[in-house]
Amino acid sequence: MIPKKLSGRSETAMWFLVLWLFGLISGAVHLWMLGFPGEMSEISRVLLLHQFVVTFGLVGIIGYVVNIARADQTAKMLGWPGGPFQVKYGFSQVGLGVMGIMAIWFQGNFWVGVLVTMYIYGLSGLWSHTYVMIKNRKADGDSIGNLIMDVVYQAFITVLSILAGGIWVMS
Repeated sequence: MIPKKLSGRSETAMWFLVLWLFGLISGAVHLWMLGFPGEMSEISRVLLLHQFVVTFGLVGIIGYVVNIARADQTAKMLGWPGGPFQVKYGFSQVGLGVMGIMAIWFQGNFWVGVLVTMYIYGLSGLWSHTYVMIKNRKADGDSIGNLIMDVVYQAFITVLSILAGGIWVMS
């Protein structure tokens, strides 16, 4: 689902919420196929893996389409000047998606790198959504929804990573 206008409004939060839910649904299917393991660490590990692969992977695909392949159309739709910075942003989204998919094969400490990359991406969203609110001198429901999504998702993946165990271990 690519929104009609990604202006920092609720559409942005909505499409990311859909991707988050896709990751939860695919994780639940995986857990069902495993017979719903009783260990919280295994449940958390599977759910986190699906956030990496499905949610981050889809962010990468959508980022490629919206900010690289259709950069000019997206810039025009958003009223952005477009150009190399938008394409650079698209490549950062692709990088996040690639790291998420690589988490299938590389686990343990590699997952710290995937998490930190998402934290940085999330901070960029928090910063830009806050900036838009301050610039427009308007704290409407859409903007506040984006800020909540920026914080809640980061907290969610952090809790999963702690419950999964063995991720935040120095080796």
